Amino acid sequence: MSGPLTKSYVDATDPSHPIQKDLVLYELFEKARKRGVVGEVVNLETNRRFTTTEILDKADGYAKGMLALGLIPGEDTFAVVGCSTIEAVNLFTACSAIGVAFAHPYIYTPMDISITSILHNMVPKAVVVGEGVSGTICTSFLDFFKETDTHPNSDKLPFIEHIFYDNSHNDRAPAHRCLKPLSQLTEIGKSVSDQKLEEAKKSVKPKYRLHHLFSSGSTGKPKCIAHSHYTLANELLQLRAENVEPMLTMNPNIDEMISYSCAAWVLAGKVSKCVFIPDIREDVPLSESNKVITQGVIDEGVQYLMIPGSVSTMIRNCIINDKFDFPPIKFFLNGSQIVSRGFKENLREIFQGMAFTAYGMTETFIIATTSLYDTEEGEEARMQARLVVKPNTQLRIVDTNGEVVDIGKDGMVQVKTYSQLKEYRKQEQLTKDLFTEDGFVKTGDMGMMYEDGTFIIKGRTADAIRFKVLGDVIYPGPIEEAMSKHPAIDDISVIAGSTNDYYGDELTYCIKLKRHVVRPTEKELIAYSTTHQLDESQRPCRLMFMEELYYTDNSRKVSKKKLREAVHQMIAKDSTVGLCDWYRKYIADLTSQ
Repeated sequence: MSGPLTKSYVDATDPSHPIQKDLVLYELFEKARKRGVVGEVVNLETNRRFTTTEILDKADGYAKGMLALGLIPGEDTFAVVGCSTIEAVNLFTACSAIGVAFAHPYIYTPMDISITSILHNMVPKAVVVGEGVSGTICTSFLDFFKETDTHPNSDKLPFIEHIFYDNSHNDRAPAHRCLKPLSQLTEIGKSVSDQKLEEAKKSVKPKYRLHHLFSSGSTGKPKCIAHSHYTLANELLQLRAENVEPMLTMNPNIDEMISYSCAAWVLAGKVSKCVFIPDIREDVPLSESNKVITQGVIDEGVQYLMIPGSVSTMIRNCIINDKFDFPPIKFFLNGSQIVSRGFKENLREIFQGMAFTAYGMTETFIIATTSLYDTEEGEEARMQARLVVKPNTQLRIVDTNGEVVDIGKDGMVQVKTYSQLKEYRKQEQLTKDLFTEDGFVKTGDMGMMYEDGTFIIKGRTADAIRFKVLGDVIYPGPIEEAMSKHPAIDDISVIAGSTNDYYGDELTYCIKLKRHVVRPTEKELIAYSTTHQLDESQRPCRLMFMEELYYTDNSRKVSKKKLREAVHQMIAKDSTVGLCDWYRKYIADLTSQ
């Protein structure tokens, strides 16, 4: 950049590290193997570990099995459902080797509806089912098939031709005759020659679909997002590091994006070791899982926490409560770009490393990160979550007319990058609507750029609250993060409760209290917000205490759309419901003038 910017647009094209249009993911795995680089993947759920050599060898066997089943590279999909073991990584590697699309969707409740709607998006010919989430996913999946059928035959899942069972952990030996042990996939593959396998590997095209991911569903039903080999290979290629120290990440059965990204980093020689946290287990108390994770970080020499802030917080609390002798780590990822300074400082007090923030979306992977410069200025930028656009990416901030705004002005973030999705599966119009005419992705986020080209994210465009009485635009993130620490609050979501032309949007706190606690008063909550660095414009107009908040279809986060609809209905029945005393007085004073 030649000088201070005046417009909110950055072109981070890097000629020294160009994008390779003919690259496929498995090439990077093979190059690391030929260099003699050997990494390791560890699973704290199963207490098993595989070297990258073992993963690639086992993947070859599975890839042969897929070819023997008749799966067609570039066309067919192979799915993993409820698999919490490293076998999921082996299968992902096999699919990437021969160009068969892969999916390992997060299955939410109700599971029967989730399984049918998700799998219909991908139409997999073959599925591996495992014992993740205490076997509940496996049970729900098998309910679609009769025990006596020797081949899969389901009216609701008619496209599934083969089902395999990952019995490497918690084997229940289901009675379904159509269910084959996963080891049989390798046996089937013995009929395929090494030459045919190599031919399949060489036939893979960058445009082939590689990985299906699912959005959180915060703006509607979860969308099936297809990424190509070109996308994922170049995302990995642009990671400049080599043989980085061990990192902790999510179990593949909980988060299908960050877990497989980290596994791919290990297979490509970028990271020395990837450690998966345990899966969600109904029969294991959360406190016990926290201890397993914390001890695993110590035993495996983890230096990087590539996990959401909620998991980092659990580790922090476990260290404090159980008095673990915890060594310093290099950096920890913040699970969201909208995280308060206090949150980062609390984690840094224990972890002693850099509070690293990555901004992105499932449709684009990482878009920008905070600086890694180990300087006082770099540390302050990280605390402020000032983001640097990643190389070979263009980013702009625009107004409602699509015009680039001046530096320092709020606007909508749009991005054009090599790592953007290939398509929303079976949703052609939705795919088209995601892009501008000149090929930028509409992120749906509001941001502001500085003169040096760094920028911050202020919140979702759809979640912006325009409260004319005390402020301009208010975003829920900082309020939710600060108030969620209140000892009586189990969950909180901030929305616009009621809207009119005179007052604008009323700032409404929707609160789910913890069990057996005394409901805090308005005075107590406002005092708490003040002591936790929230200003007058962020205090609530309404307090809505609710038994349950409304969640997205896959239960990953609160659905503000559903919550707003419910609150609007409550206010329509009683216009005074939840009104705070200070706001009642404020309205009375205004209307009396």
